[in-house]
Amino acid sequence: MQHKFRSLLCLALCAIFTLSLTLPTLAAENEQDCGAKLMAITFDDGPGDYTLDLLAALEERGVKATFFITGSRVSAYPGVLDAIVAGGHQLANHTHNHKNLNTLTAQQVSDEINATRDLLVEAGGDQTYYVRAPYGNANKTVKSVVNAPLIYWSVDPEDWKYRNADTVYANIVNNSYDGCIILCHDVYKTTVDGALRAIDELQSQGYEFVTVEQLLTRRGITPENGVVYYDAKNNGINLPAGVSGSEYYDESKLSEHWAYDALTFCLDRGYLERDADGNVLPNHKITRGDFIASLGRFCGISKSYRRQNGDVLNDVSSDDPDRPYIEWANDIGLMTGYNGSFRPDDTLTREEMATVVSRYLLMRGKQPKPGSVDTYKDAARISGWAIDGVGLCTKLGILKGSKGYFLPKQSLTRAQTAAVLQRLSRY
Repeated sequence: MQHKFRSLLCLALCAIFTLSLTLPTLAAENEQDCGAKLMAITFDDGPGDYTLDLLAALEERGVKATFFITGSRVSAYPGVLDAIVAGGHQLANHTHNHKNLNTLTAQQVSDEINATRDLLVEAGGDQTYYVRAPYGNANKTVKSVVNAPLIYWSVDPEDWKYRNADTVYANIVNNSYDGCIILCHDVYKTTVDGALRAIDELQSQGYEFVTVEQLLTRRGITPENGVVYYDAKNNGINLPAGVSGSEYYDESKLSEHWAYDALTFCLDRGYLERDADGNVLPNHKITRGDFIASLGRFCGISKSYRRQNGDVLNDVSSDDPDRPYIEWANDIGLMTGYNGSFRPDDTLTREEMATVVSRYLLMRGKQPKPGSVDTYKDAARISGWAIDGVGLCTKLGILKGSKGYFLPKQSLTRAQTAAVLQRLSRY
C-alpha cells in the first residue's frame, strides 16, 4: 500500500511539473514585463582608496553595484569586502594579479581565479562568483577553466584613459541603455565622481541600478559557466525586484536542485511547508521561527503545545503558527530568546543552527566528544560559543562545509535546513 501511495504521489508530482512547464507561456506574454528600465554598474580593480566613499554614496542613492575584485589588493584594504557585502552589493572575481589570462596555462588561470575566489568566499559565503577577465581577454582555455559565467560590458567610459570626471559622466550617460552593463574602475577618484553624477542623471530618467546577478535574473537569463555576457536587454521577460537575486529559484526545475531529495523528504513528512502559493522556496533564507517549527514538527511536537514555563515571549503573537514550537524550544532550552524576545523573523546563521542541533543531539543522548573545527579554512570566524556545536555536528556528519569552508555567519536556507533534517533522521 505504501509503495502504491508513493507511486501515485510521483505521478501527481510529474503532472504538476508538466503543467508548470506548459501553462506559464500566456502569463509570460502578459505579466512578465514589469516595465522597469534596468542597468548594472560595475567597478573593477579594487578595493582601493575610494571604495568606502563610493559605498557610502551608493547607499545614499539606493544603488546596488557589482565589484570585480583584484585579489592581490584585498589585504591592503581590510574590511572593504565585508562592507561591500553588508551594503547588499555583489562581489565578483577579477583574478588575483590582473594578468592577461590568454598568456597563461590552464593551471595558472585556475590559480588566478581560485586565489581570489577564496577571499570572496570568506567575505560573502560559498556561491558562484562571476568572473571578468582582465582586459576582456578570455580564449577557449580560459573559458574552459573559469567555472563561472564571464561578465563583460556594453558601456565603457574609458575612465582609465581620460581620468576626467566630466568625460566619465558624459560617456556613461550618452551610451547607456536599458539592460546595459557599465564598466568603471573604483581606483580612480575621477571615476567615482563622474559615475555618481551619471547615476544621478540616469536615475532621474527612470533607470534602476541593480547588480549583474539581479539584471540577468530579472531578464530571465540563467548564466552558464564559460559563457560571456555583455548585457541583458528586455526581450519580453522583465521581472520585478521581488524575484531577483540569489534567493530566486525556478520551481519548474525543482527536481534539478542539489537538495531535491532532502526537500522531498521533508515536504512529504510535513517538516517543511510550502508557502501560500505552493512554492518551496529552496534558496530563501529561513527565519528563527520557521527553523524551530521545522525542527518541532520533525520531533513530533503538536500544534496544540502550550508553554509550561511562564508567559510566551513578548514578540511572538498568539496567532503565530510557529508559536507552539517556539514555546516548546524555549521550555526545554533548545532555543531561547533574548531578554524576553525570541526574534522569530530574524534569519538564522549556520553557527547558530549548529548550536541548536548539537543541543538536540545531546538531549537525545548523543554525547561524543566534539570534533575539531580546525579543518575549516575559516575556523577563526566561528564564534567561541559555537565551536563545540560546530565540532559535534561536523564529527557526526550532520553539517558539512563547502570547499573547505564552514561559513559560520552565512544565513541558513530552506534547502540547507532540509538537508540537516534528513541527516538528523539517522539519529
